[in-house]
Order: sequence, then C-alpha cells, then structure tokens
Amino acid sequence: MNRCTNEKVNITISRAKTTDLDELHRIEELCFGSGKAASREAFLFRLTHYPQWFLKASIGGKTAGLINGCPSDQKYITDDLYLAESTFNLQGENLLIFGLAVHPEFRKLGIAHALMDHILKAAREGGKKRVSLSCKESLVPFYEGFGYTNHGASDSTIGGIKFFDMEMEL
Repeated sequence: MNRCTNEKVNITISRAKTTDLDELHRIEELCFGSGKAASREAFLFRLTHYPQWFLKASIGGKTAGLINGCPSDQKYITDDLYLAESTFNLQGENLLIFGLAVHPEFRKLGIAHALMDHILKAAREGGKKRVSLSCKESLVPFYEGFGYTNHGASDSTIGGIKFFDMEMEL
C-alpha cells in the first residue's frame, strides 16, 4: 500500500483484490460506457492472473479509481487483449495499460496522476522496458505530460472509437 498526499486529499494506492471486482467494474462502466468498458469477466481474469498490475485508489475508505494492465512482449495494445482470457506473458518486457478510470465524484483530486505514477514506478522496478496504452485524441496531451510519446493512430477499434498509441521508454 502506498499513500499519496496532495493539498486536497489523502489517496491510498493498493493492489486490487477479487473482492473489489464489482465496485471496480462499476467505475469502469461509469467512465468508459458500454462499448469500451472491459467486461466483468475480463476484470476477474486480470485480477487473478496478473494482480500486481491491477491497482485501486481509495479516499477515506471509498474506492475512487483504478488502473490496470498486463505484461506482454507486444509493443502496443490490440483489441484481443481487452477480452477475458487474453494472451499475456508474465515475463514480457512491456507493460500494456488497459485502462485508467476515476469515479466522476472523485475527479480533479490528483487520483489519475497518483495511479499512473504508481504503476510507472512499479514497471521500472519490475524491469519493464516500456509502457504503452491507447487513448482518445483528447487525452493525448494528458499522457504526453507523463512522458508518453504519441505514435499515431492505433489499430485498436474497440467501441468504434479512434485511438492513438502512446508509448514511454523506461
């Protein structure tokens, strides 16, 4: 568990557990909607197969956000990785981030930054060579602020949305 404090709140970052599944999935659906949100089954698979890459943020005992990904030898996310029982490699040199979501009631408190900082630190400590994710065009500047580089339009078309591949060398 890690505590991150900013001027406004005390954010606790911890590894998510299967007992958090319903609450985490509800936040995912609130943030991404039905076309893009990962299924409950995909969340359960991620929580049981690579739990070290599924983190939650809490404020005052309430779950406020999440970030999750998987280790892989792939450089970028492909749509098949979003599915339950996707392929992954625990020893993969890359970390692919599936999603970063903050409950609407807890936005603008630094939670997304705290989650991203925490998972990037874990990726470095875990010997990963790069971290990548795909995002909507409107979020490109947000991720560039962390040091990600925009590598252009993604092959991912899940939910019928145009995404951009973002990558950071560690």
